[in-house]
Amino acid sequence: MTKNIWAGLIALVLVIACGVLEVVLLSQRYEKLSVECNEAITKCEQENFSVEEYNQFRDKWVKLREESEIFLPHIDVYEINLRFAEGQAYAEQQDFEQLKAQLCVVAELLDYVPHLMKPSLKHIV
Repeated sequence: MTKNIWAGLIALVLVIACGVLEVVLLSQRYEKLSVECNEAITKCEQENFSVEEYNQFRDKWVKLREESEIFLPHIDVYEINLRFAEGQAYAEQQDFEQLKAQLCVVAELLDYVPHLMKPSLKHIV
């Protein structure tokens, strides 16, 4: 019986440790993408943001999205997807003002969304 209790406790600790590690790593990736988003906004202000650069930035989001969809509410991730899709058209048209507006929303969401992964009393109640 004691072995079963110890095995259960070890399994619980491992699951919690893996969850905490994953939340920390994903939060860091969101923070890094947020910094890159702010750089993209600066390039829009300078009207120096090519479609290729936008596609590279969007590809980084797609990779992060695939890794984080398990933990995040799909509505929030979907909203970021919509903003990137709209931004694609503006990047192709070189409409920097509209692209900047979309990227500003993306930047705000990239700052907001990671806290949803972290368990807190506010999320439960």
